[in-house]
Amino acid sequence: MPKLTTETALDILIHWLQDNIDCGTMIIFNNNEDNTDSTTLLPWIEQAFRDVRDLRHLQLLQQARTN
Repeated sequence: MPKLTTETALDILIHWLQDNIDCGTMIIFNNNEDNTDSTTLLPWIEQAFRDVRDLRHLQLLQQARTN
């Protein structure tokens, strides 16, 4: 079984949230006042994915520089 990385976990979450949106699933993640649903949460998770990917890239560049 492949190692579950942060990027892989976020990618799985992104696809799950997108499926919720596509199927019209009305899951509220916090409370009925803020109504944080999949549509609200998806852009934040996508940004987290990009940030983690960029950080991993910078780490690889730094590692290559020190080797």
